[in-house]
Amino acid sequence: MIKEIITNKGIITYKETIPVSGTKYINLELAKQNLLDLKGVLDGNNIKFGLIYGTLLGAIRENNFIEHDEDIDLYILEEHKEALLDVLPEVIELGFSVIRYDGKLLSIKRHEEYIDFYFFKKTSSNYRKCDLGLKAKCRYLENTEDYEFLGSTFQIPVEPEKFLVDLYGKNWRTPVKDVAAIEFNKYIIFRETIRKNLPFLFLILNKLKGFFRRPEPN
Repeated sequence: MIKEIITNKGIITYKETIPVSGTKYINLELAKQNLLDLKGVLDGNNIKFGLIYGTLLGAIRENNFIEHDEDIDLYILEEHKEALLDVLPEVIELGFSVIRYDGKLLSIKRHEEYIDFYFFKKTSSNYRKCDLGLKAKCRYLENTEDYEFLGSTFQIPVEPEKFLVDLYGKNWRTPVKDVAAIEFNKYIIFRETIRKNLPFLFLILNKLKGFFRRPEPN
């Protein structure tokens, strides 16, 4: 399906392709070159981004990508999303193609290796949430620190080990295949427990959440 992304620099058209999980493992050398080339564009345009999920886990635990991972995971604060979309033409010039964008997640591809951007918006004074369902404390995502990875310097959440405990549990140092951060996220676990055991309460809470999110009239 052909879709469009409207940016301040024009309209980008792309063919939507949803990666199928579990069909490949990451190619370490190609992924490294992809990330470093992408970083050059983002840094050149002063767009702040950070490592997250499996990519952060690999960087901290193994100082490399995780061999059984499938793609690269990056995050951007919601308020910087528009700036990222505006530099997509430069990213495309490097040979990347956009394969997915729904406002919650942007996926690009080069040489059959994928990079996912997760957007986190502020939902309270203490938390940010990605609309895919994952929630994180603001202090981790808004405050970053330099980290040497792949011969370059990347931004990672402050107190990365505490952040990884939130994402993957206390045993995050032990490699486990095919286990996503979403399975450990406390917010997701709570939400799914309510959905399964108290479906009526889940519906009520969803309605209340929708009510409080309604925009104020002009």
